[in-house]
Amino acid sequence: MILLGVKVRHPWVSSTSSTMRVTGYAPIQSEQAWKRSNSLLGEAVHHVVKHFQLNPPQVLEITDNGLQSMNKSTGTSGASDNGIRKSTPTPTPPRSGNAIYNVTGKNPHDDAPPSYNVVAEAESTPAPAIHMPQIRLKYDEVQNLSREELDELLQDDLEFKAFVHRLKVFDDIHTIGSSRLDENVVLAKRNLEQGEKWKILQIEVNELHRTLNLKLNHFSEFEDQQTAICAPPDTKLTIEKLQRAKKEAFDESEELAEDWVENGKGSVDDFCKRFLEQRTIHHMRAAKIEILNRQQRCLDSSTDVLSKFSF
Repeated sequence: MILLGVKVRHPWVSSTSSTMRVTGYAPIQSEQAWKRSNSLLGEAVHHVVKHFQLNPPQVLEITDNGLQSMNKSTGTSGASDNGIRKSTPTPTPPRSGNAIYNVTGKNPHDDAPPSYNVVAEAESTPAPAIHMPQIRLKYDEVQNLSREELDELLQDDLEFKAFVHRLKVFDDIHTIGSSRLDENVVLAKRNLEQGEKWKILQIEVNELHRTLNLKLNHFSEFEDQQTAICAPPDTKLTIEKLQRAKKEAFDESEELAEDWVENGKGSVDDFCKRFLEQRTIHHMRAAKIEILNRQQRCLDSSTDVLSKFSF
């Protein structure tokens, strides 16, 4: 990982490299350390960016023209009398704290790398703003130390950590971190409580979905039945039914005549009346069959004519 466009001073940035290579992050110090960390590249970049936000490096020189034009466009203020450099807009997100160095902002339309907030907003909801304490550039604890004593302090990790722990700003940062941790615990518990509700809703939705599928199946069956009922009858099937009904009417009239001849029950007028009624039904069905046959022949001939002129 390399910081581009600037020269900075930071414990995580190699001072012997001209490329501003990040060497302080433990998982990327060697290939073996990277394999042991089992981290993803995006996760590693996130940790490094977050560390630089909470512990901003001291900018010594801006080598990128785009960043320089950004500084000229927004302006900045220099170091104040109390040794704290005031906040000014930079490409880093606002929650990187009030410890921002004597560099100025850039026009957002210039060709500059996106800030961490822009990446975070593109992937998820914006992270909440954390008001970090101002990082002083001068500390009274080291004002009276010589260069040799300062070098010893920097080289002795335990002594340096003890010195950092004695600083008030460290306590403030630790307090902020603890409060955020407590807030995360509360939010996690709320999410777990909501998770039970979501499971119940999921069961209800699955049951409603199953009921909907059953009703859709019933609807499809009824729709098929409605289509069959409302559809025009098939001509050939209707002719076959009429043929059977015509034969039944003829057979009934013949049975009626045979019964009257053999038994002689009833008057001639009654027999003729019943016989004519039955034969009338027979002839009506025969006429309907003839009409349907004629219509079918006309339809078939029309279809043949149209097929000859089809393109």
